[in-house]
Amino acid sequence: MLILANSEKNRVYGILQLETLFKEIDSIFNTIKEEYGMSKEEILILLTLLEKGSMTLKEMDKYVHIKPYKRTRTYNNLVNLEWIYKERPQDDERTVIIHFNDKQNSKKEDLLKFIDDSIKIKSEPM
Repeated sequence: MLILANSEKNRVYGILQLETLFKEIDSIFNTIKEEYGMSKEEILILLTLLEKGSMTLKEMDKYVHIKPYKRTRTYNNLVNLEWIYKERPQDDERTVIIHFNDKQNSKKEDLLKFIDDSIKIKSEPM
């Protein structure tokens, strides 16, 4: 039988707590997906645009990792939901700039409140 010293127990416990935290974070993103029909990556893209402003897809890749096979579908879903719009500069057709759609400002407030409330619910002691 393997017996861990107290310091090892604490380290193991801390690592296991990380897994619990990841599950709680995923649960929050799943709640958002059920309500708004957006994946974790789509939510992170929106939040990044709100914080940093418009940027190219390449710049967004620095903030939000999207698997290559999901990239086009992820951005197109946000366009279809009218959360963002794409622009191609006339001087460089290869570049795509994404912008938050200001027509969604009222929905944005609802989304941010929903996310905030979801986090608060998860952080309340049981």
